[in-house]
Order: sequence, then C-alpha cells, then structure tokens
Amino acid sequence: MSKVGLTALCLALAMVVVADVNCTRCGQGLSEKLAEKAMEGAVNKATGGKANIDLGGNVDLSGLPALLRYPGATAKSRWSVSGEQGSGTVYAFETADPPATVVNFYKQALSGWKSSSVAETGEATILVYTSDNEKEFVTVNVTKDSDSNRTLLTLLYTKQD
Repeated sequence: MSKVGLTALCLALAMVVVADVNCTRCGQGLSEKLAEKAMEGAVNKATGGKANIDLGGNVDLSGLPALLRYPGATAKSRWSVSGEQGSGTVYAFETADPPATVVNFYKQALSGWKSSSVAETGEATILVYTSDNEKEFVTVNVTKDSDSNRTLLTLLYTKQD
C-alpha cells in the first residue's frame, strides 16, 4: 500500500472512530445496527472501499492476528475498511489489567517487528510497529479510564494485499 493509500485508510478509520463516539453519545435512540449501517455507508462513500462496523455484542476478531490479542480483554467494537490495496481495522478492548502490564505484553509480542514509534505520557502509551516484510502495521494505544478504573486498549491494524 502506498503511503498516500495508508494515510487515507488511517484517516477514514479515524473518522469512523469519531463518528462512533459522537453517535453513541448523541442520545437519539438509534439502534446499534442502524448506526453501524449508517457509518458503513458514509465510509464506503468517502473512501470507495468497503466498511464493516461492530459496535458491541459479538465483535468479529477473525481478522486480528493471534499475537495482537490481549489475553482476557473484552472486545468492545471493531471498525474495518478494505479497498483495492489492503485493509485496516480499529479494534477497541478493555481489561482490568493495569496499563503497564498491557504495554509490556505488546512490547514483548511485537519484539520481532520493527518499532516505528513509542510515545509515553502519564495518561497514555502509543506504540507503532511494522512487520519485517512491511505489509502489516499496528498502532497500539493504551490508556486508563478514570471513570471505570479499567484499561482501554485500541489497536489499529492494517494489512496490504
């Protein structure tokens, strides 16, 4: 996937994440399936790709490689966009484990990949990795939810065809 294509895919997925947060908080009483279909249509139109969104219940993890699955984490949602050059998916999870434990898991699990970037603040840690063949990319975002005292984990996983 070209850098332009990858950037467009990441921006489209970010747009879906923002739309999901805004829609689920809007209080208009839309069913999850209706909201999913509306967001899928908007992303399809914007990107020319095919979107697939799960906002809860049974979240499809079949496209997430086993090494990226944090043990015991509860999947909350999935946003996926695929096109001619590849696919990208954002997965959202939560766990009772502390953020440092989650971060250490991913640093170990991805030790065979190339680390592109690490950003650590008091509130969040973001890890960016690329596979050796440079066809897979993952961004791991780990934060602590102060309201629920749970750790929130967001993975952006993209794969070139």
